[in-house]
Amino acid sequence: MDVSTNTNLHGFETYDVSKIAKRDIEDREELVKRIRDTFRLTKDSFEKIPEQAFEVCGCYEKYHITTKMPESVFGDSFGYAMQDDIYNRMKDYYAGKMSDGELKQYFNDCCADMRIYRAQKHQSSGNEDADNMQIVSQIYEIFAKQNVRAASNANYEEGAAVDASYGDEYIGNNWAYYNAKYYYQCEDVKKFLGDTANEVAEKWGIGTVDTQKIEENSKYTLDGRFDFNSVWNFHYRNQSGNASIADEGTQPPKDLRFFYKGGINNTAKMDVWMGEHKKRIAIPFYDLGESLKGQIYNADGLMKDFYEKSDRAKEYSDFMKQVFVFTIRYAKESGIINRFGNLVPETY
Repeated sequence: MDVSTNTNLHGFETYDVSKIAKRDIEDREELVKRIRDTFRLTKDSFEKIPEQAFEVCGCYEKYHITTKMPESVFGDSFGYAMQDDIYNRMKDYYAGKMSDGELKQYFNDCCADMRIYRAQKHQSSGNEDADNMQIVSQIYEIFAKQNVRAASNANYEEGAAVDASYGDEYIGNNWAYYNAKYYYQCEDVKKFLGDTANEVAEKWGIGTVDTQKIEENSKYTLDGRFDFNSVWNFHYRNQSGNASIADEGTQPPKDLRFFYKGGINNTAKMDVWMGEHKKRIAIPFYDLGESLKGQIYNADGLMKDFYEKSDRAKEYSDFMKQVFVFTIRYAKESGIINRFGNLVPETY
């Protein structure tokens, strides 16, 4: 990401704020017109205009409110474009293409962009505390949601590479992968975003952003909440239909990974990494006709003879007791594929 003194994080030219600061008060009207005329909204991009330009010359007062603030600041083409851009930037972050400092600056830019845009739409004066709190809160909400989606995507891409190493006797899409690294990174980044949101709120003088309340009342929960495990469950329990974490609040050991792969005629295997130790486990699925017995296993029960390799056996076991792997037939006929949240499946 190239960011110069004349280019913002979105790749658009910005104004030299030092020059704006030197403008005489009589030039304010001209500056407002210049900013309005310069702002051009496109379907897939949004242009940054520096928030400092308004703070220096007090131009927010020139934006008279003619309509109310929308329920969501992301409910129009500008907001949709910003949502997409936030997701792409979060993916870049998890790919190591974006630093903490760049992520923080980008969060600040999005808040400033949205504040200016809503003022130019005459939905806010730009100086209303309630409006500005709505902007920061809803931008945090989108960042936090795109954070967990990006973490899930990074986990999936890593799992796809493991999947590619398996032979043709195994079904292509019937796999599940879990790397605890992404669980903890997702949590750390969410806290970082919350701290950044409150730094913006403090700078704007609007109080404290209640991130917990935002997450608890969010509408963006169809694909899981704001934690890694619930989004993981949505993907592998509700979409792929082959694995589930019973208690989504359970923390994994930090160096744990596992990869489950289903195959033809009930053949299946699971690779498990406990730090430097790895084991491939054969999963003894079997078919008893109408019964679903033999179509689901608790991962902990499959690993008993592997725990002795670690002095942290209880830590690994406590998490793997929450993990269940099963066939697609089990997922469909048991109905687990349509169940959300914490759930201990019927093992028969």
